[in-house]
Amino acid sequence: MIEWNEEIRVHLVWVWGGEEGFMKRGKEGMLAVTDRRIAFITKTNMSYRIHEVHSLRQFNRFREGENVFRPLEGYKAKDLEDDLNKSDENLEFPFSQILDVTSEIKRWATLLKVKVNLGDKLKVYKFSIVKGWVKYPAKDPIEFQHVDWTPLINLVKAKLETNK
Repeated sequence: MIEWNEEIRVHLVWVWGGEEGFMKRGKEGMLAVTDRRIAFITKTNMSYRIHEVHSLRQFNRFREGENVFRPLEGYKAKDLEDDLNKSDENLEFPFSQILDVTSEIKRWATLLKVKVNLGDKLKVYKFSIVKGWVKYPAKDPIEFQHVDWTPLINLVKAKLETNK
């Protein structure tokens, strides 16, 4: 349940993410970091047109070297809660379940890795920001952004420390 004072600190679109592991296929989604959790939204109530506007803004910020780690204009905590309730495929990790957040540099991209404790098991989820897509036969990323995840990692680790 969302807290009345929860704020979205970072919201990224065009994110390819999912559980790390053999034969685990990623999905397209949005990554949101609030005061209390990290959420990965694959099913949203956001219209295609609004999503496209935010995607272009994010792309332009990358191109211009601007900060991409910011909330989306007009998308509030209530919208995030509605999206999380929309589908069981949407993921949320309260800070109390997060064990570690790191980045990993690959030749093709930079990954954000989130290690979570899901009670009976530990899982690692990885996320990367897409630069371009192929849409046929299925929508798949063809190119990824090289991102310095440090600001987001520092934000999450600071929140983890205050929640201890």
